[in-house]
Amino acid sequence: MKRREARTVIEIAALDLRKIVLDLAPGELIGSEESLIARLGCSRSTVRQVARLLEREGLLKVRRGINGGYFGARPDAGTIEATVSTYLETLDVDPQDTTVVASALWVEAMRKAAAAAPEDRLRLADKMMARIKAIKDRAPFASVRECELQSQAEVFKLARSAYVKLIFDINVAFSRRKFPEPVIDDTSEDHLRFVRAWKDAKLLEMSAIGQGDTTMAALAGQHSREIWHRRIWSRFPR
Repeated sequence: MKRREARTVIEIAALDLRKIVLDLAPGELIGSEESLIARLGCSRSTVRQVARLLEREGLLKVRRGINGGYFGARPDAGTIEATVSTYLETLDVDPQDTTVVASALWVEAMRKAAAAAPEDRLRLADKMMARIKAIKDRAPFASVRECELQSQAEVFKLARSAYVKLIFDINVAFSRRKFPEPVIDDTSEDHLRFVRAWKDAKLLEMSAIGQGDTTMAALAGQHSREIWHRRIWSRFPR
């Protein structure tokens, strides 16, 4: 019972401190350890435990010295991606499962992008179709990937899907960790066929967005991800 009571005190103090942090601008001084002890009504050891917890969450920075104290912060996407990717490794997650999740998220983003305002849809479609058409059939994978990443950023922005993009990026980050050294075969016939198929699929995606066809956008997004994932998996040794 004592262990449960102690944890409850920490949980309550953590909730209180999160509220204090989120009510202030990032980087703003929250106070000294003594002031937090008084403000939270907790012991010194509880405040220190809660501070460590919020530091791990990216909500708090602790500075030592004369001008030190507790300062508010905000977690960034990179911190979240790294933390969750590490956790997924401890669960021994199958990387192919993450590609399934990423595909589902991309399909949803495509559907939402196709439902955006007409002028925004057409602007994105025109911009990305020109970029995709400029990719040569013999382009190296790095050039194709750069265009793919630009496409993703633009579609998620148009769809106003920051949360969906975050979960999508977490899955991608985990995959990158799992397979850090791809096989480079930018001159193979398989690669040539991939680039051509990828270009056709991406042009279909952009056409669907430009037309505002949500059903076609979802189907095109699924087709595009299947082509992309087949190529990704072929680049890594089994």
